[in-house]
Amino acid sequence: MRVAIDVGGTFTDVLLYDEHDGALRSAKVPSDPWHPAGPFMEGLGRVLKAAKADLEQVSGLVHGTTIVTNALLEGKTAQVGLLVTEGFRDLLEIGRQQRPELYDLMKDRRPPLVPRDRVREIRERIGADGRVVVPLDEEGARVQIKTLGEAGIESLAVVLLFSFWNPDHEARLGDLVCQLLPGAFVFLSSQVLPEFREFERASTTVIAAAVAPKVVSYLQAIEQNLKAHKWDHDGLAIMHSGGGTLPSQQAVSRPHTLVESGPAAGLIAAGHLAQTLGLERVIAFDMGGTTAKAGLVLDGSPQYTAEYEVGGDLHHGGRVRGSGYPVRFPMIDVAECGAGAGSIAWIDPGGHLKVGPHSAGANPGPACYGKGGTEPTVTDAHLILGRLAPDFFLGGEMMLKPTLAERAIVERICDPMDMNLEEAAQGIIAIANANMLRILRVVTVARGHDPRDFTLVAYGGAGPLHATDLAEEMSIGRVIVPQLPGLFSALGLLYADMTTDFVETVMTPLTLEELDRLNAALTRLEVEAETWFERADVPPEARSVRVSADLRYLGQNYELRVALPGPHLSLDDVPLVWTHFHEAHGAAYGHGAPGETIQVVNLRLLAVKRLAKPEPSPIEASSRPADVALRGSQSVWFSAGPLQCNVFERAALRAGHIVDGPVIIQEKEATTLVGSGWRLQVDDFGNLLIER
Repeated sequence: MRVAIDVGGTFTDVLLYDEHDGALRSAKVPSDPWHPAGPFMEGLGRVLKAAKADLEQVSGLVHGTTIVTNALLEGKTAQVGLLVTEGFRDLLEIGRQQRPELYDLMKDRRPPLVPRDRVREIRERIGADGRVVVPLDEEGARVQIKTLGEAGIESLAVVLLFSFWNPDHEARLGDLVCQLLPGAFVFLSSQVLPEFREFERASTTVIAAAVAPKVVSYLQAIEQNLKAHKWDHDGLAIMHSGGGTLPSQQAVSRPHTLVESGPAAGLIAAGHLAQTLGLERVIAFDMGGTTAKAGLVLDGSPQYTAEYEVGGDLHHGGRVRGSGYPVRFPMIDVAECGAGAGSIAWIDPGGHLKVGPHSAGANPGPACYGKGGTEPTVTDAHLILGRLAPDFFLGGEMMLKPTLAERAIVERICDPMDMNLEEAAQGIIAIANANMLRILRVVTVARGHDPRDFTLVAYGGAGPLHATDLAEEMSIGRVIVPQLPGLFSALGLLYADMTTDFVETVMTPLTLEELDRLNAALTRLEVEAETWFERADVPPEARSVRVSADLRYLGQNYELRVALPGPHLSLDDVPLVWTHFHEAHGAAYGHGAPGETIQVVNLRLLAVKRLAKPEPSPIEASSRPADVALRGSQSVWFSAGPLQCNVFERAALRAGHIVDGPVIIQEKEATTLVGSGWRLQVDDFGNLLIER
């Protein structure tokens, strides 16, 4: 048995997969931001009880978490010190000289994670060719490390110039830190991100140092709970942002890779669904209780990026705006905004209605939860508009209270803005939709894609409620709501393989004359991967590697990633890679430059341990009409006014059933709203195919 646990800001989702019979069992429990290990263990206990099993029968446990993103967003990071090459003390302050908004002179960047008074200069210098220009001043370094220890730092980052060519000085400083500050965490940029670009390498290393203590204490709490329940082996794995998993011991040394742990799992599940249904172009849309996420799946594969920004107004890859902290490593390209079912509606000083980014979370949660919340949320608006059944939330496990939702909206929105109740609730939904349309456009139009060519796959607890509205706005003609939409990211954890990345900066032309040098670098990466495979005890039949290169025309400032044919390049492979790069450049920028020299900046190797995955099973068809699943009707408010909608129970729908909107589909973990002018059909695997 394998268990997947996805801890979100509002709910913790749990799935148990029995590899013997292929059965999936689920649980969904409210999260606890102060004690996240509590819901983790509660959900685990529920699925084990449903399976009539005990924890000792679980062979693997994979976990997705938002702890790193939340720590950076909330500013709850460790006291970090930074050691830099003499003369580079202001590396983080200067950055790339970007402003979050080009024409907004009043908008400030977020302050560096390491204040200037905790940055120390070390006398040393590695040259651009990797040779030692100035030897390391060890005595001076000892003094600086001791002063940081006296300042009370918990974690220390070491970022020296050109250490990706020659890591010797960083390695020696790491040894000194371990000697002088034995209780502190230490992260070396030559280990965290052995690539060129000093600022991005520094920012990524500092992020790792800043979140490490919280990640370690969090994982220790989980492991202690598991040991207390007699589960004492190394089967705990963590989802990283690259779409794979890491053993928990490795996650401790690579905490920066967890910034989009949960959302990456959703994209992996969407990729598997696209492959199953033969969909070439998919927009994966995930709306949970705290945030909404979107990403592209092309030809069954999620899209990747090496550049990302966390802690800013809008999280997404490919374009770093300066409102957050840049982090660099290969990760699934996800755009994220603070629009979820628990996002709070409020009125700004100018009298305008806003929704998010602040969320009511799990505690107290939306007003209708009855846990003491008084702020109106998107969930409260849906309840007032008749889109949620008060007695069927979480399959009836939680009763919603419409009177509390009404009071919150009336007091906080209707009275100050002189609006009626339904008008205010519709306004909340419309503004939440507008926020989510931003990220849908970021991953499509901003990437040069026409959204009309795509299928929208909607999941998360609230995603199916908004799917057809968003599709209308984006002129998307097809929506799919998969099986288990409220647990879809947890399902993605079960689809994920165990992976890790290796990279080497080479800075050499992609020519036949440099082929030996490139193959030598690829061989070094292969050796590193082989060591990892052996250490992780991966059997040969479960091993695979994928290689790629960051390429650019000589003289350009930014690269594009191109897959390589294999870990060894032949004479015939080089012209093939040239062609692929010209095509990629043309797709990204509208033009290519055949004949120009192509430079290889970085070589990358992804090592993969393939794991068993749950396969979708066809569901039964029925000769009876869809009315067998009809559970009644209710009045639902739309922009044109109230309409009477039939309500169907999803568990009773069978393959081939067809219903026309407007209609509501209820299930335990989510509710699907099908708007007017849309038709729903159940496919052979139980997915809801909704077409205009």
